[in-house]
Amino acid sequence: MRQLNVLLCALLVSGVQLVFAQDADFGGRSWTGNVSVGYLRASGNTEDSTADFDFDVLYTMKPWAYLLKGRAYGAKKDEETTSESYKLGWKSTYDFTESNYGYGALDWNKDRFAGYTRQTYATVGYGRRILATDLFVLNAEIGAGYARQRSAEVGDGMGGIVEPAATVDGATGTLGGNFTWKLSDNAGFEQTLYLFTASDNNFWESVTKLRAGLIGNVGMALSYTVKRNSKVPAGTKKVDTLTSIGLDYAF
Repeated sequence: MRQLNVLLCALLVSGVQLVFAQDADFGGRSWTGNVSVGYLRASGNTEDSTADFDFDVLYTMKPWAYLLKGRAYGAKKDEETTSESYKLGWKSTYDFTESNYGYGALDWNKDRFAGYTRQTYATVGYGRRILATDLFVLNAEIGAGYARQRSAEVGDGMGGIVEPAATVDGATGTLGGNFTWKLSDNAGFEQTLYLFTASDNNFWESVTKLRAGLIGNVGMALSYTVKRNSKVPAGTKKVDTLTSIGLDYAF
C-alpha cells in the first residue's frame, strides 16, 4: 500500500504538469542524452570490479523539460553474487523564468549490499540557475516530499538474524545542485550533489564526471561517485564509492 502511495504521488505531480502544459507556449523541442558502458571499481560494503552501464535522456519542450536517468552494475564470484545495484530517476521541470523553475522528481535506489537495500524519494521543489554562460552552468535546488527506506538485514554468520530488515516511511527534505564546466569543444567537467534528509537517516550522493570526445559523438568518460548514509545497521559501512571509466556516446 505504501509503495502505491509513492506511485500515486508521482502520478499526481505528472498530472498537474500536464494540466498546466495545455496552456504553455512550448517553443523549441529537443532530445539530448548520454549512454556509457565501461569498467567500475566499487569499495565500501562491496569490494568488486565489474561492468558498468548508465544513461540519461533529456527531452526539452519549453517551458517543460523531462529527464530520465539510470545506472546498473553487478558482479559474481564462484557463482555467488557479490555486488548488485540499480538506480533509476525521473525528473520534470517547469521554467517560471529564465533563472527560476519548479520540479517534481522520483528517485529509486536498490543495492543488495549497502546499509539500505532500497530507498525511494518522491519530491517537489524550487530550483534556480545561478550561472548560465557558454562555459559555466550552476543550478541549485531545494525541495520536500516523501521517503521510503528499507535497511539491510544483519545476520550472525551462522544463519541467525541479529537485526531484521526494517522499512521506514516519512517526510523528507532535499537540497542539491549541479555544476558544469565546458573545458573545450570536446571536453567537459560535471559535479552533481544531492542530499535527502529524513528522521531516521540522511542520504547524500556526489557524482564527479569528466568527459573527453574521441571520434564524433563517442568519448571517454571518467566518473567518481560517493554515496553516504548517516545511520546504518551494525556491520555495514556508511560510505560506498564507485570509480568508473568507459566509452560514452552523446546525442
